[in-house]
Amino acid sequence: MSSALDNLSTWEAALDDLEIRLDVAARSMAVESPGGEAGSLAPWSGSASEGGEVTTPVGADWSAPKGLGAFPAELATRVQDLLHNQQKLINELEQARILTLKHLTAVRSVPPERDARASVYLDVAG
Repeated sequence: MSSALDNLSTWEAALDDLEIRLDVAARSMAVESPGGEAGSLAPWSGSASEGGEVTTPVGADWSAPKGLGAFPAELATRVQDLLHNQQKLINELEQARILTLKHLTAVRSVPPERDARASVYLDVAG
């Protein structure tokens, strides 16, 4: 019985970490800068445990936890919710990428400022 409880606790901790990372990513997309445009958060240093201490470096690369064991069936709904929210954030990131690409294309279409003293030649004959 203790093994099943240990497995459940290990899975819960792994899901806690993923949920915190997802929350940090979602909040970073929602932050606005003083100019009213979407900005980003500085990387958050970690996740807080119930006692308030930082336990997980969120800015660090994620790697799959070792020794999780069999997946506890009682966590299936929580995992489905996490997956749904991850997919939702992926879609939002894709939309932001597309919008950024459109803005970048518009900015690149503006000709650079030219020196007013420079000669300008126009070929009207073609």
